[in-house]
Amino acid sequence: MKHPLPQPPRDLVFHPMRALFLLIAGSLNLAAAPAPRLDGRTPAERGDALVAYVATCKPSAKDETYPKASAPAYAARLLRGFETDYALEKLDASVASRIARAKSGPPGNPLSPPGLDPFDKVALVNTYFLCKDKIPPATAAKIRDYCGLYAHKEWRGYGAMNYRLMMDGAGFLAAEEWPDLKDAAGLDAPAIRKATGERLFGYFDRITRGNFDEYGCPIYLAVDLSAVRMLAEFARSDDMRNRATLTLDAMMLDIACSWNQGLHAGTAARAKYWGSNDTGLEAMGSTAAAAWVSFGAPRSIAAEGSGWIHSFWMATRGRYQVPELITRIASDRAKPFTHRGSVPSMGVFRSTYHSANYSLGSQWDTPKNPADALYKESRRHLLKWVSGKPSSTFCVCMENPRRPYNLRENVANAIGYGENPFSQYLQHEGTLLGLYQVPPDYPYYKLYVPFPTRGSIVRRLEKDGWIFCHNSLMLMAFRSIKPAAWGKPWSGNDMLWCEARTNAWILETSELSPFAGGGPDAELGRFAAAVLDRTKIDATGLDQQPPRFRYTTLGGRPLDLAWLPHRQPYAGQAKIDDQAVDYASWPLHGNPWVRQKTGEPILHLQQGKDRLSYDFIHWTRRAWEAESP
Repeated sequence: MKHPLPQPPRDLVFHPMRALFLLIAGSLNLAAAPAPRLDGRTPAERGDALVAYVATCKPSAKDETYPKASAPAYAARLLRGFETDYALEKLDASVASRIARAKSGPPGNPLSPPGLDPFDKVALVNTYFLCKDKIPPATAAKIRDYCGLYAHKEWRGYGAMNYRLMMDGAGFLAAEEWPDLKDAAGLDAPAIRKATGERLFGYFDRITRGNFDEYGCPIYLAVDLSAVRMLAEFARSDDMRNRATLTLDAMMLDIACSWNQGLHAGTAARAKYWGSNDTGLEAMGSTAAAAWVSFGAPRSIAAEGSGWIHSFWMATRGRYQVPELITRIASDRAKPFTHRGSVPSMGVFRSTYHSANYSLGSQWDTPKNPADALYKESRRHLLKWVSGKPSSTFCVCMENPRRPYNLRENVANAIGYGENPFSQYLQHEGTLLGLYQVPPDYPYYKLYVPFPTRGSIVRRLEKDGWIFCHNSLMLMAFRSIKPAAWGKPWSGNDMLWCEARTNAWILETSELSPFAGGGPDAELGRFAAAVLDRTKIDATGLDQQPPRFRYTTLGGRPLDLAWLPHRQPYAGQAKIDDQAVDYASWPLHGNPWVRQKTGEPILHLQQGKDRLSYDFIHWTRRAWEAESP
């Protein structure tokens, strides 16, 4: 497939000498090179800007033959026609190194054979198809032979969705491309296509009719996207290409419903380390950067924070384009609204409140066991706000084990990584409550709250147990019901700590406009006075069994949350306006423009007169204009 040579990003177009300097500095790895930024008016321009940047990135010596980490740099160079001899030499060496490792001996872990990593497999196959006309036959043959070292007859190994999509997607394309391919299970090319194709169709069914296991992930969702897009671009089977295209639409729609002006604000099944939470225009991470190509942002993004190892694959030009209606849905934040969604297979119910200058997301979930893997890496609530400064992120955290399903190893998770099994949340629009009761014998129980200190919080005021923050375009107030104290600062954050095993907390948010005028101090003072005057706290049930916390919001809405022990069914323990929240009735996707009922294969989008409908039984997509009323 021929690809037009991408144009440089706008800032490089208008500064050719700087463009030359960046290319030279990138190849020499000079510390003096100015940090580049990426911008563009259209998806094509933004994608070209990211590809041009990746063409200046040179993998470290230890990563040069590690395809997962290095292949995007080689593919970008080949697409750009820059340092092609270097790119081809290193690409060939990368494949050779994987083959040599795979043949080096029996694995210590049968689930992770040496040299056989789906991340490497998908990176090499994707590079091959993107740059097919530039890759020598000898290197192409090595990529074919490397794919043949995998066994495709049945699924084996780690079962995460990104692994499955990478493994089977790359296997399917390899079997289409090389009719003489034989794999480690003795399957020929038609048999490989049949085995991987059937599994891929099953994954597509699961994603489009039940949402997906790696919803919202700041890193791994980009991996899922790239594997599906590869099939939408390069599959020869019309059926495979069509289903991959519509599945990718559904995945991009889910991101669009959590998008606010370049911020990916919502809950996530997997969010490794604090950096996965603290994303923004200065540190997009791979999923947000991949979505940025389609949805854009009000200003440029930092290239170094683009997570290019994974986001690159969604930036390259091709036949797939996110439908315009989905892009418009991602951009319409003129009026506040709440998006609700669910992941039925995981018992997860998600809510994201979008306002003009911020978004607040949370989820309700009730795993049956505190050892559930959901707690290992999930991020179950998040606040993000529009800011010209980095780290416009707020997330209330608790200590938790590295692997809740193996508590005996007695190792704590890193700060900002995963969730405590005994915390629960209730959200109504811009208000979020947290409630937890950690058993006396559970070793991880402390609450800690990072407050960013890099400029996204303009002013901070403490009064009557509350911490009020002026965040430039919006305001927030946090309160821990049990006593909390400031600890040692960490990673650009002031850290508030509470050591109570049973506690509740409140997060109130507001746009600046109702309190605007007179400067930050006056605005924050009016907000604080309103919160202290209008809200009501009832913590009389906090130390009862089960704990219960009631609160009346800044907007006058009563919230009531009773803690739900594991293995007990939900029976209305979360109430808004004295009415139990009916989570079971929540849609798969639902907001003013999007409708898909849980368990149903029909998805409807409408904005104004424009409509788009998907049928995931017959795998059709239909666009039309509604008649005027």
